[in-house]
Amino acid sequence: MSQSDPDVDESALHIYDAQNRPERTFPSWPNKTVPGASEPLHRLIDADEQQKNRSKSIATCNNAWGDYSGTSLQCDEYPFASTKEGSNKGDDRYSVRLIEGTDNEEGGRRLNTMYTLNRMLDGDPFYVKITR
Repeated sequence: MSQSDPDVDESALHIYDAQNRPERTFPSWPNKTVPGASEPLHRLIDADEQQKNRSKSIATCNNAWGDYSGTSLQCDEYPFASTKEGSNKGDDRYSVRLIEGTDNEEGGRRLNTMYTLNRMLDGDPFYVKITR
């Protein structure tokens, strides 16, 4: 993903901040690190576990920003709900941020395309790189 791509620039910036400036992310705690750049993420196929990740992320967004329903914003999460390192893992090494819904949805489509094109199976490791 690229920060210069207008279709996913908010998603890309969120991932970049989570990987490189985790102090700018929620939940926030001293010396927080978020996997995906030098420590791999792992594909998660189980839909129920993915939903648990999403639910925890949305709860964190609601705690941080209140009710954002009725806006064009969505709760973006990193690591992705489709990874074993998602927010429900229990170690709080994740980040959520409100971003434009169209950006969030396009980022998700691109992630799913990457999974498909690379024939990624449950548990397969991968890294996420953000370019400018």
